[in-house]
Amino acid sequence: MASKKKNTAQIISLDAFGSAKDYWLCWVQSPLTHFSFAVNVQKHFDLPCTYIGNILLEDVHPDLKFPMYLTNFNMEYDVNMVILANHVTAPTALSMDQQNPLLGGLLFEDEYYLFNNQGLSKIHFSYPQADYLFLLSIDKQADITDYSALLPQIPNIQVLCQNTPQMVAEGQKKSKQVLDFLQYLFYESEAAVKEFRQRKLSQQLHHKMSVAEANYGYLRFPVEDNRMITSNLLRREDY
Repeated sequence: MASKKKNTAQIISLDAFGSAKDYWLCWVQSPLTHFSFAVNVQKHFDLPCTYIGNILLEDVHPDLKFPMYLTNFNMEYDVNMVILANHVTAPTALSMDQQNPLLGGLLFEDEYYLFNNQGLSKIHFSYPQADYLFLLSIDKQADITDYSALLPQIPNIQVLCQNTPQMVAEGQKKSKQVLDFLQYLFYESEAAVKEFRQRKLSQQLHHKMSVAEANYGYLRFPVEDNRMITSNLLRREDY
């Protein structure tokens, strides 16, 4: 009887990656917890730094959740920086799978890393013990170096590595695997940013994203009640 093939998450590189936006990554060390780290960034730039969700590694364990925070430098050119925790406390079940039963139980909680060169980690990476990643993205019309140069100036951090996703991946042994995962992180974080903004806009409008026909006067043709409001004025920076 043929054995069943194990289902694992497949990440596929897309040629279109980087065609509409420029991307920049930065791995840093900091003694601060993720919430305090976000507050530190917010104070430094005097810009909101807001929790927007988690990166999930359900193929490894359903309880592995890496928190993300968003800072927007410029709405016109969609300059977003997502702060992503590089490690979280590993679930007990996952840690137990890695233990030698002859050596007894766990003395300390294990940390699971997105990128690291030892221990529990998703991607083997040549720069060890990073605490956070900065995922910077920007429309092609603007210069990303104007913003990437600001990252090392943040207090209470030590920069380990920074570059474009392609250049970072080329410096690693399994470059294809690294680039695939970096693309995944950018796509997932951008989806989280979009969902967060849509949720925030809906709350500001008291969850009324359409205008009922009763509010229109002298209509020649009927208007659907579920027609969405799409005006860019709703997304003004001064709102």
